[in-house]
Amino acid sequence: MTASLILGPGPVAFGTPPFDNIPEGLTEESYERLYDDTVEWGEIGDLIKYRSPVYTDLLDQIDTTTTDLEGAIGTDIMNMQEQLTEADEVLDGLYQSQKDVESRLPEGSLEREQALKQLGTAIEMAKAGKKQLSEAIGSLEDMDAQLDGRLYVKGGGVPSRESLERQLYPVVEQLSSVIEGLMISYGQLELSRDILAEQVSLYERLLSVQTQLLSQGLATAAEVEAASLELETARSELSKAEASLLQLATAIGLQLGYSQSEPPHIGELPVPDTAYVEAADLEKDLLQAANENSEVKAARTSDGSSAGDLKRDRNENAVMGKLSSQLSELYADMKQKKLIYDGSAATLQKAQLSRTSAETRYSMGMLSEAEYKAQLLTAFSYEASARLAELNLLQAINNYKWAVNGVMTLG
Repeated sequence: MTASLILGPGPVAFGTPPFDNIPEGLTEESYERLYDDTVEWGEIGDLIKYRSPVYTDLLDQIDTTTTDLEGAIGTDIMNMQEQLTEADEVLDGLYQSQKDVESRLPEGSLEREQALKQLGTAIEMAKAGKKQLSEAIGSLEDMDAQLDGRLYVKGGGVPSRESLERQLYPVVEQLSSVIEGLMISYGQLELSRDILAEQVSLYERLLSVQTQLLSQGLATAAEVEAASLELETARSELSKAEASLLQLATAIGLQLGYSQSEPPHIGELPVPDTAYVEAADLEKDLLQAANENSEVKAARTSDGSSAGDLKRDRNENAVMGKLSSQLSELYADMKQKKLIYDGSAATLQKAQLSRTSAETRYSMGMLSEAEYKAQLLTAFSYEASARLAELNLLQAINNYKWAVNGVMTLG
């Protein structure tokens, strides 16, 4: 992915903020935190309002024209579509790695089983990141489509900053949903990177073992070459993951006013709010989503004529059908992810048992170093599976919450 999510005036690097003009409602300490080197989940709203080039440019220019901004959004959408193409290329590389492992490692071997399992996890994470990128494009397209209607000020004249901020709240929501989704994608990709790093460590040891065996006449040059190739492949995938993490952090930073040359650290993600899932009421939430969604609001308008009323009723029925269908899917997905998350406690227990067993057997000399590392990789994969279940639930809750708040494109 490339870091192209930048609109409006150029971003500033983090550093000492101007304390002589602290916005109302912020303390000096909280304002200073907005200019540190870390994007925290709880700061997203304030970072958008006080640092985002998108928002601050809108606030400065909305009383004159939105043409330039709309053009910039269109450019960003095209850039993000290019990122989708690059995501496809990453997936193709992972699929090719699967084929390489299947053809080069003996069927039934522990190394083959673990490599395929880790690559499978990485593929699922890459798919999730691609899906999130597609949803981010949809959100920006929705923002672009709604700019004129959202930001029109009746009566003429220059509106107050307070009234502008009220009108721009939907933009804050759109940007918040995009950035939160990208932060979750960052967490998923970070997990994939950690798995690949563990895999590289294992393959390094396996290559060392094969090299030693070759010197003793117990292995062939072909076996050493195969081990070397597996290590090279794993290192390549790790390098790609590291580069993608940097690009994604840069993209998030550019949205929030950070310099491209100094991308921010991405802070910890919140624990999924399981109480929200349990309390969710689809019927009640559908009513709120309908009242908040801009497409439903637009469909409910009429010119007052009989024909206009009939058209309004048809349009409203159509968009309400889409809204009900999409919200029901998000609700079901959230419930399913909650069940998987609940089951991850057993997965974590299995991970701890695997790790403890490996450490005990290794200390007793019952495992070689390569076997020990392979079993640690197994334990790590269990832990990663549990963490992925947590991130997937967080994403599912986020998708549903934003949809209930009206941030959802009906397609």
